Amino acid sequence: MSLVRFAALCVAGLYLTHGVASAAEAVKPAPHPPIAIHFSIPQSGYVTLVIEKPDGTRVRNLVSEEAFPAGSNTAWWDGLDDLARDTDAAAHGQYHIPGRLVAPGTYRVRGLVRPAIKVQYEFNPYDDGRPPWKTEDRSSEWLANHSAPSAVLFVPSGAAPERPATPNASTGQILVGSYVSEGGSGLAWLDPSGRKVWGQMWLGGVWTGAAQLARDIGPHPVAGVYAYAASSWSGDQHNGKVGELRLNALLSKDGQHAAPADARLGTGEDVSVLQPAYQIQLPATPTRPDVDPSYPERSEAVAGLAAYNGLVVVALRGAAQLLFIDAVHHRVLQTTPLVDPRGLAFDGRGRLLALSGKQLVRFDVNYGDALEVSSPQRVVATGLEDPQAVTLDSSGKIYVSDLGRSHQVKVFSPDGAHVRVIGHPGAPATGVYDPGHMNHPAGITIDSASRLWVAENDKTPKRVSVWDAATGRFVQAFYGPPRYGGSGALDPRDRTRFFYADEAGAMGFKLDWQAGSGVPDAIYYRAEDDATGLVGTGTGGMPEYPLYRDGELYLTNAHSAEVTGRPSVVLWHIGKDKVARPAAAAGSTLDSAAKLLPAFNSAAMRARMPKGIDPQADPLIFVWRDVNGDGRVAPEEVSFLTPKGGTKGNKPFVGNVTVLDDLSLAIAYAGDVAMVIPAVGLTPRSVPIYDIAHAKVLAGNMQPPVSSGGGQVLLGRGGWAVFTTPPAPFAPQSLGGTRNGVPMWSYPSVWPGLHASHAAAVPERPGELVGTTRVLGNPIDAPSPSDAGQLWAINGNEGNVYLFTIDGLFVATLFKDARLATAAPPRQAVRGMDLSATSLQYECFHPMLTRTADGAVFLQAGSTSPLLRIVGLAGVRRLPDLPLTVSASELVAAQRQATNAYQPGTQAALLDVEYRATPTAPGADAAMWPNADTQWAKIDTRNVQSGDWRHTSIETRAALAVFGGRLLIAIKTDDADLLNNSGESLQNLFTTGGGIDLMLGTDPGASAERTVAVAGDERLVVSRAHGQIVAMLYRPVASPRGPTPVTFSSALRTIRFDRMDDVSEKGAVSVTRDRTAGTGAPQEVLYKIDVPLKVLNLSVTPGTVISGDVGVLRGNGFQTLQRAYWANKASGLLSDLPGEAELTPNLWGRFRFVAATK
Repeated sequence: MSLVRFAALCVAGLYLTHGVASAAEAVKPAPHPPIAIHFSIPQSGYVTLVIEKPDGTRVRNLVSEEAFPAGSNTAWWDGLDDLARDTDAAAHGQYHIPGRLVAPGTYRVRGLVRPAIKVQYEFNPYDDGRPPWKTEDRSSEWLANHSAPSAVLFVPSGAAPERPATPNASTGQILVGSYVSEGGSGLAWLDPSGRKVWGQMWLGGVWTGAAQLARDIGPHPVAGVYAYAASSWSGDQHNGKVGELRLNALLSKDGQHAAPADARLGTGEDVSVLQPAYQIQLPATPTRPDVDPSYPERSEAVAGLAAYNGLVVVALRGAAQLLFIDAVHHRVLQTTPLVDPRGLAFDGRGRLLALSGKQLVRFDVNYGDALEVSSPQRVVATGLEDPQAVTLDSSGKIYVSDLGRSHQVKVFSPDGAHVRVIGHPGAPATGVYDPGHMNHPAGITIDSASRLWVAENDKTPKRVSVWDAATGRFVQAFYGPPRYGGSGALDPRDRTRFFYADEAGAMGFKLDWQAGSGVPDAIYYRAEDDATGLVGTGTGGMPEYPLYRDGELYLTNAHSAEVTGRPSVVLWHIGKDKVARPAAAAGSTLDSAAKLLPAFNSAAMRARMPKGIDPQADPLIFVWRDVNGDGRVAPEEVSFLTPKGGTKGNKPFVGNVTVLDDLSLAIAYAGDVAMVIPAVGLTPRSVPIYDIAHAKVLAGNMQPPVSSGGGQVLLGRGGWAVFTTPPAPFAPQSLGGTRNGVPMWSYPSVWPGLHASHAAAVPERPGELVGTTRVLGNPIDAPSPSDAGQLWAINGNEGNVYLFTIDGLFVATLFKDARLATAAPPRQAVRGMDLSATSLQYECFHPMLTRTADGAVFLQAGSTSPLLRIVGLAGVRRLPDLPLTVSASELVAAQRQATNAYQPGTQAALLDVEYRATPTAPGADAAMWPNADTQWAKIDTRNVQSGDWRHTSIETRAALAVFGGRLLIAIKTDDADLLNNSGESLQNLFTTGGGIDLMLGTDPGASAERTVAVAGDERLVVSRAHGQIVAMLYRPVASPRGPTPVTFSSALRTIRFDRMDDVSEKGAVSVTRDRTAGTGAPQEVLYKIDVPLKVLNLSVTPGTVISGDVGVLRGNGFQTLQRAYWANKASGLLSDLPGEAELTPNLWGRFRFVAATK
């Protein structure tokens, strides 16, 4: 057993408080606690051990995925539980579990052992990147994650810079642009085979890629420029929310400026054409309110782009104008009105073709000393429904991408006569996917091989398609990438089928496992067709997770949210026509923004609701079944239930629904209870039948999530239920479980959610959870021959996944925390490679776990949604249960060992204390202290979040000084509420909240090595209770004259203090805050305590050295959660009153009083 692991096992409560020992400390032999747990494993492996009461209630998660050798082993327990949480420490980036001593008695040890787990790469069903993930190679990844492609442009050989992936390319490059990106490329360069050779995420500013692309086809283009890219941006707080045109010139190798590389905002290969950016007056409402909100680019201000001989033209949709720009001199020339302007292109004679509403018009343009633009001449007057973009081939034929009821590319002669159409006709629809049909064709271009490239501005699927321009024959297509955070689920019964959903729709993919590829074969759902009225903020849409009952296939959105469950869920039945039809739904009548869902806004619905509630504000539980099969929520098909007590704010908390494998509905929050509504059968229409009358309570005393994560419920066999925010009495900063409604286990998750993880420290020990968010689907059975039973998984926001058994035994951490030294993303996507040493990176929102019919376990995980095979789970074995009897003497010894775990070094900590016998002016020096010459003692360093993402290290420090007959104590920290304390028992002030804690050995002659307090040893605790300063002075050994002695007792022992004095009126406390801190930055708070020396019985002169320590008590206002000191680092014990009261001068430092020199 390594010393580092030994320290983690033996002094866990203490170890969690103070972090990893230094290298020098690590080599010291560390005594182990006296509570031994002996176990044996046949082979080396990773062990999890938990300690439970005889009834199975867990008191401690002792070891999680800890490596042990084969044979007999011993783990050691310090006698502490792990049930309490220190939220203040967590908020400051510290993993601290304030363990409390358990009672003597009989316990049970359970556990498991497993081999190493591998995560093997298979392939990406929905991403054509090579590799699909980001590497240092700019040809990696694919297109944008947030937007579908909207622009495409062919540039001939020699125009664009040659890329390392395609040296000496002789057939040109294809540029593909997308509107907005937060990963992948907003602008991608492809070779003619479709292989990506270069990429850039943003152009022209934050977020935007390229919504429009154009090449100057005139004989005299701007030197060094091979193309133009344009987008509009609505503005943000950084530019006063002013809309702007982001127009950039893409530079050839000869034209590139020597600009510093910036892979997000440019690489020196693009420059702004207009500086500052041209401001656009944006309409108050979208110009096309009918467009799907999943596609903001469809109502974007910039609708077209063209260039000829240095003249750039931009179609401004909302302004109904064409904007003419001199790209040579970087100036705006003029605007020309045009009704509903859209796509633009110049022909070979320099005439401007412009789409205007449903027509194509042409302008004669002359640009010499002045710009002359003719009136528009109609070229195509009929046959267009909703045209988008226009391009021309080498013979002058005109190609127009059109929507409406056709969604085709229509070809016209140069004079506007109809020639042919490309693509199968029809509006986007659900059902069997037709690769010969385009969905929302937008940008179009023709390459040197006379192939038509089409950017399909649709997410179902995202696609760039290639066609033979002469015949209209479909040639090939390139798909993806998935949405931000990834998505998708493998079919558990047919692993050749993969389901994917995003905010725009849901698809099925046919997988070829031999080739390692996937192609769409079904469009199950399109969001624009949803007529249920169940779509709201955080709810509705995205059918993705597959379930079967009685041979029928269903999809649900129960697992498609980012960080938690949904307020309500929908269950769709998949027919033989591959269309998803809503069959049932349940959950809250309000969405996650507390707005009533449209389905329940009618008078008929309100008439069925319980009396006395406000439907707009009071959440109800609803259960809907599509009895008549019309896919609409009818009042007579809905049952309403009233939540059972419990509130979130001043309203009942309702929602976070899971659809179980048999289609039953588990509702994590039906008020303050969790419940399950059984599905008892199916109707002839394959609609589930729910037995609401026999709904079963799974748990009471439910607690809402404390951050953006948790709050879900899973059900397993044997009466087990898993809660990602457990019911009381367990802390909500935990995972937990019940059996037959009784809380049985919890597991610490001190940063439970996405936003909570922003303050998280890096994990220091195996099994430490960080940023737990959403579950990865329903429980699965561990593959044979494992006896682990059911397994379930939860996502971590820092790039990993955590596996547990259904009864809460930690199994494995998959992948690595992104903040640790992880393996670099592989440069190539190789089947079978092990990715377990890599990280999924931050905000990988949508992984999913699946066990297929052959017993294999697969994980979809990663921003590009790769399919991964989990290898090793068949080797998970439960260990035999072990009885454990813990005596009172062992617990006393465990406590003593924790106190002595950090022995002082050969030289005690030393702090110089400034000494001034007589101030130069009454009060002047004390008022100016502390100053630049003050020696500070570091208590600890904690990380505090500043803004959404930035972290600041805050050092808590202390200093002491003597001015005349007074002792001054200064504490610098970030906590303005440090002193807050309930003060409910002045004797126990150090256990009931925060405070400042000073330890003094006033007798200079007392041995510094003394292990027990002697006369002169004392403790001063200063807090604030009920708005008043409270100061208590404790003396273990003192004159019997005075107040009655006090005792501190626990079940294990009792200790006595001869004196305890309330000295609140004897001193003064001041608090000063740093008002210069910026917005969102932590403020530095200075606490200064002024106490007469005679109150402390302290008599010193320059040169006096005494033992002492200074520190802080951190709490929540009523409970002390952490003790941190300058010298004594063995201060983690918070569970034993005598132990918290006891003075340990051998662990203190030394105060040396030094005469002031100034």
